[in-house]
Formats: sequence, structure tokens, C-alpha cells
Amino acid sequence: MYDSECLLLDSNDHPSSCTQPSNSSISMSIDSSSEHYTRESIMLALKYKPKEYTMNLFKNYVVKCDSFEIVESTITDSTALCWSKFGLPAKIIGPGKFEIIKNFASCTSCFQTPSSCTQPSNSSISMSIDSSSEHYTRESIMLALKYKPKEYTTVKKTSKALCWSKFGLPAKIIGPGKFEIIKNFASCTSCFQTYSYSSSTTAMSNHKCKCLVSSSENQSKIELIPLVKSNTSTTYSDTTTSDSTNSVNHKTLQKHKRLMTSVISDWVCSNTRPINIVEDIGLKELVEQCIKTSFVCGPVSASSILPCRKTISKEIKETANNCRNKIKDILIKAARERSLTLSPDLWSDGYKKTSYLGCTAHWVDSLWKLNSLELFCLPYRQSNKTGASILKVLEEGLSLFDLVPFMSDIIWVCDGGSNLLKALEKFTVVRCVAHRLNNCLQTIFFQTNASKVKKHILFPDHFHNESEDEDDQDSKNENEQNDDGFDDDGVNDQQKACAKYNFITSNKKSNAVSFIAQLPTDVKRILVTIVQCKELVKYVKKINLNQDLEDRTALVLLQCTIVRWLSLLNCLESVNKSLITLGEIFEEKNLNKGKLDKINVCLLNKLIDFLKPWEYVMKRVQSSKIPSIHIVTPSICIINSSLETKSDDSKQDKGFTYFRQRAKTIIKEKIQYHPIHLMATFLNPKTRKMKHLSVEQREQSIEYIKQEMLLFDGVNGFKLPTTPKDPQLSINHPIKSMSDFYSNAEDNDEGDIDQQAALRSSSHALEIELYTKQGSDKSKSSDESHEEEYNPLSFWKKMHSSYPALSKIAARIFSVPASSTAVEREFSLAGNFITQKRSRLSPDVVNDMVFNHSFKVYQQGPDSTDI
Repeated sequence: MYDSECLLLDSNDHPSSCTQPSNSSISMSIDSSSEHYTRESIMLALKYKPKEYTMNLFKNYVVKCDSFEIVESTITDSTALCWSKFGLPAKIIGPGKFEIIKNFASCTSCFQTPSSCTQPSNSSISMSIDSSSEHYTRESIMLALKYKPKEYTTVKKTSKALCWSKFGLPAKIIGPGKFEIIKNFASCTSCFQTYSYSSSTTAMSNHKCKCLVSSSENQSKIELIPLVKSNTSTTYSDTTTSDSTNSVNHKTLQKHKRLMTSVISDWVCSNTRPINIVEDIGLKELVEQCIKTSFVCGPVSASSILPCRKTISKEIKETANNCRNKIKDILIKAARERSLTLSPDLWSDGYKKTSYLGCTAHWVDSLWKLNSLELFCLPYRQSNKTGASILKVLEEGLSLFDLVPFMSDIIWVCDGGSNLLKALEKFTVVRCVAHRLNNCLQTIFFQTNASKVKKHILFPDHFHNESEDEDDQDSKNENEQNDDGFDDDGVNDQQKACAKYNFITSNKKSNAVSFIAQLPTDVKRILVTIVQCKELVKYVKKINLNQDLEDRTALVLLQCTIVRWLSLLNCLESVNKSLITLGEIFEEKNLNKGKLDKINVCLLNKLIDFLKPWEYVMKRVQSSKIPSIHIVTPSICIINSSLETKSDDSKQDKGFTYFRQRAKTIIKEKIQYHPIHLMATFLNPKTRKMKHLSVEQREQSIEYIKQEMLLFDGVNGFKLPTTPKDPQLSINHPIKSMSDFYSNAEDNDEGDIDQQAALRSSSHALEIELYTKQGSDKSKSSDESHEEEYNPLSFWKKMHSSYPALSKIAARIFSVPASSTAVEREFSLAGNFITQKRSRLSPDVVNDMVFNHSFKVYQQGPDSTDI
């Protein structure tokens, strides 16, 4: 009765469970005519309509039916082992009477009938494909075209209708160039979506190709298309689905979405997850992967596919090692070309107080793009934090990338920490400009000297030792808690460096008080305004008024802390923008408005104007997506220009005149240009003439450029194409430094060396002169209103062949960031990993996680800053 040889089922690959749709959906998928049955409709009927459908089993297995007596099977026995788990689906037409549904077989446990939406084996396809066209369905044809291309194909139909440019007639291949057309169907040649076709092409014309497997991509990529139920079979949704079917599909989707919403809500509440986790890209990727897994393997339990935490830790480590091997050669190549810069720093997490040494790499690649990567965030296990100990841990981290031999060719950028400077004393070190500007700003307003002195002692005429001082200790503790993410040794060194520079004759509090007491009244009023704003912020935070500000869509007040850059400006701006709203809140709550009334709004606005140029500069020098080193000298020029006395200054601005002069003095003494700053200014086409620098600085810059040219000639081997090869002019040993160059010059004939040096000098001078005169970059930036976004690498990408020696120096110089903020961002990332609930996370795992995150960002490439 049934040819068991054509039913090739693999019970080992059979899914163990299946989904449970509602009864309403089942009623739509079951039809009384057997020719319209599909595998999905049969499975649903067997599961949810046991009184109407059952199975007959081979080898005298009984038929299980809830509504009828158990009867013996009358089907001929089969020796195939698969029939121990499978049976023939049948419709119950009476007591002990069944109507066999031909050409199908179902599992006796879960009623799974090999689904048309999975990727079946060849055997399961052979089950659904019959030689007579009356047994073909749209699903079976689509699967046959996708997975049996040697047996089934599409044949082009000659027609003037545009839809036939994308559609063809499905056919069975019966020989070379011979096809048996499957009548009454048409299939998309890209995604193999199949439609019933007689004469109308409406469905094909409205078809929007949703390729399940792109012909140009890996066939393992599956695009999920929601299923809809129809009166004849379970099919993929298309644009020709009736309004009622679309309505049913929409209702079903909304029902499952509500269930998903309920599950996520319970998860967020019971496991204290953030609500915005639903916007996390990683969660969406995880859900999509689960859907694809279920799409291919059928419904599976979560425990069968979710790994344990140890497996995840192992995978993180293996991924990190693989990624390090991938990036290692790139970093070594950059180091050999002397275009690699590293930014190290120390940090301690806020929970276990474990110390870490982090390091970020910057380099310019062959495509003239600036790249950034967090190399490591190693746990610091040394007994002390001396320069020698830091160097050991630094070499340990660099050994992961085989960079230890190139440490002398690397440029190092760090803050003013004495231990870091000691560790890197043998190498080229550029100090962070952002740290130094912040130190200047703190010193200008006496934030480092008098921060621990009570305000009523500093300003007895404006403050008294009243109850308003009772919250000083609490606020101090709050500040310390608020600074946990920045509790690093670099910050401590920064504070020590700030304390060293002092206009006060002594660091003792008594001398600080006596010095401030001698300041002019106008100067004191400005300092008092700063203190009053800070006091207001503390008070508002203490009585929890920030929530009221948020409810009124006003700006919350921000605290000012000495270790946070630009926090003073942020504090003053938040107070200025929220004063009116705070006044309304104080009146509603019957609070004393004395703290508001004391603030001089006019002085507050002038303070903000004074600090605006500093904000502009510090934000720009902190960029790590495009070069920033060439911004240093123009930035200092911008700040000095803002400190010039204005012609419209009123007599009431005497206090700001004092601070302008003080700022000039401090900047001049605390900030000295490094040779790299001067060379970067020259190599920036926009500032190559260096008009904002002194004559001496211009000469120094050109001299530094010439020295770099000699070093690159020594490393790469100096060659003059117009000079014939002469053994007497060759260099026996590679030149890596000026001392090597001089020693070679002494060994060779003096006349030959003089000639070679002259040729080199003339070649270098000619290239410098050509660049100075003709090296302008006439290309316009994407946003002319923001000139700071100009990227000098775009010029060198186009002109590197015209200036071969200068372009090598440009790649080296522009890889240097103006600040060490990149490594600070690395610590912020590590702080996001080490939370209160994850404080037991292994430091080595933290190191791997930080690197994996950074490597993924690196692989994605630069964003809008691409050149």
C-alpha cells in the first residue's frame, strides 16, 4: 500500500519537540481534501485535534486515540528501523476506520513531520517530491529548487511581462538540456519563492524578493520570513496575501510580541537589568541567532544551546588570543616604520581596588587612516609602583604582541605621573596636553591650594561658620564616591603635579589663606561666585532636587571635582541654566532662597565666557578618531588670544583682568612645546608656514624635520636615483641613530662623505622648500563651519608620492595623539565591566574582554571621519 523505500527518514536528526500554536490557527491549516495537506498542517492536526486525526503504525503497533478504542494496524509490516518512531498520519472517519493521508509520515512522539521551513536532508526532500505534478506544493518546489539544484531548476518563460525577468517555470531535470515543467507554478530565480500560476501574473508583479539564500553570499545566511496560515497550506507571506490573512498574521505577531514583552519585563525586574537592555545590539543579535537555530533545528530548549559560564570565559580567552595574533603583524609593521604610538596609564577599579596597567595603541596605516586599539588592561601585581616595576608590567603587556624590541622606535604619550616618566625615561615621551591644560585651569582659580580650606576661613566677609557648613563632610564623601571611576594613580600624580606649582610661597593652608586674603576685592568676588555655585550644587543634591529639575525638563546641576576635566565649566553652566527653574522649585517647597540670591549672575556669565575657549580646545585635543597633535600650537594660540585685554572691557572687569594675566603666566611656565608639536604644526598644510609661532620656533621645527629625515634615511637606506652605484659610497651598517651616522662618516673617506651629506642635505632642503611653497591643501572640509575637523592625513594620502621623505615623517607624527584620553576611555570601559554585581570578575578576563571589545570596534573601521 505504501512504498517504504521512498521514505528515507533519519530518526537521529529528528527534532525532539515542536511548537504549540493555538487552536484557532490550526483550524485554518486543516482542509478536508487530502491533496491540500502539508507537513505542517498534518503535524498541527495530530497534536491538537486527536479526536479527528491519528496515526497508523507499522509492525502491528496500535493506534492511539483518545476518543476511540485501540485498534490493530492493518498496514503491511516494514523492516526499516525508522518506522519504530514514525507512522502514517490518518483522518478518523469512524470507529476503527481511518483515511490514510498519502505521501507523508509523522513521528509518534512529537508528531513532527519534516518541515518545509527547515533545511532538510536530501532524504526528507525526496519524501515531499513526487513525479506527478498534482502532489507538488509551493513549499516543496521552493525547497527542491534551493537544495536540489542538480535535479530541479527554473526555465525562462518567453513573455513581454516584466515579472518574467525575475521569475521562471519550475522544472525537473530529466537529462542534459531536457526538463519536465511542473505545471501551474512559477518561481523566483533569486529566492525561489513559488506562486501558483495559471494566467495571472499579479502575484509575481507584486513580489518583493526576500532572498532566503543570496546567490552571492554564503548559503548559511537565512532571512527569516514570518509564516502565515492559509486555507490550503502553511506558506511564506507575500504581498498578495488577502486582507484577512494579513490581519490574522498581524494578530498572531502582536500576541507573541506581548508574550515577549511580559518575559522581558519579568527578567528586568527579577534580575535587576536595565530597561534599555532591549535596545542593546548584542541582545538583538542573540535573539536573531536563537530564531535561526530554531528555524534550522526546530524548537529546542534553551539549556540545550546556552553554554555555561566557564565555556564563555574560555571562549573569551580564545577569541582574545586569536585576535592578538591577527593584529600582531600590523602593529609590528607600524613599529618598524616608526609610526606607532602607545599611551600607558595606571588605574584601580572601584570595588576590589585592583590595580591595572592599561595601554592604547595609535598608528597610521598604509591607507593613511588613523587607527586606535586598546592593547591591554593588565592586572598590576607588582609590590610597588616604581618606574622599574611599571616597566616590567609594560614589557609583559607588549610581549603579547612581540613589541618589546621596538620600544625605542615607539612614541609614548602619558600624563605627568613621576613613576610613568621614570619608567619611560629612555624613550621618546610626549606629555598629555589635556592634563597640562587642566592643571593650568585648576591653578588659575586656586582650586589646588585652597580646596581643603573652609570657605568661611578663606572668605570671612562672605561666608560664616553656620549650619550650611554641616554638609561639607557629607558632600566630600559624595565627591569621593562619585570619583570612583577615576581613582587611578595617574590622577594622584596629577594632583601632586598641580600641588607642586604654586604662586603661594608655601603649600601650607595658613599661607594659602593669607595669600587669598591679600587679593583685590574684585578677584575675591569671582572666587566667591565659584564657591557659591559649588555650594548650591551640593545643597540641591543633598535634598534631592535634581529629580524635580528632570521632571521640569531642566538641566540637572553637575558637581565640580578637581580630577574631572572641564567640570568647573559644566558646574557653572548647569547652575546658570537652572537658576530660574530652581527659584520656582524653592518657592513651591518653601525653601530658603538665600543660596540662589547670593549668586551674581553677571559674574557667572562672564566666568562661563572666560572658560569657553578652554572647553573648545580641550574637547578637540581629546579626539582619537582623527589626528590631534597638530592642534596643540594653534590651541594654545587660541587660548592666549582669548586672554588679551579687550577694548570694550569695563572697569568692573578688573577681577577678570587679573585672572587673564595670571593665566598667561601659568600657561607660559607650565606648557612647553615638544619637538613633535612643532613638527606637527609644519606638517599640517593649513599651518605649514607657522605664522603663529616665533622665528626661533619655526627654525627649530625645520631643524627637527631635517633630523627626522636623516633618521629615516638611515633606517630605510638612503638612495639617490641619479647617482650611480659606487662601493665607496655604500654604508656598511644600517643607521638607526645620529651616533651611528657620525661613526660611519668618520670611517669613510672624508671627501665622499662630504659629497653624500651635501646630496642628502640638498635633497631634503629641496623637498622642504617645495612643500613650504606649494604644499597647500585646497580641498574643503565637509563642514567648513568646523575647521577643527580638518584631517591633514587627507593631504598626505594624495601627495605622499610628491614628498616621499616628509610623508614618512607625517605618518609618524600624526599617529601621536595630543592627549592620553584614549587610555582613560579604556579604563571607563573596564569600569563598565567591573560593576558591583561583577566585582569577582577575574582581572585576566577583564583584560581579554577589554581587548575583544576594542578589536571589534577596530574591525568595524573608522566612521564618518574616514578620508
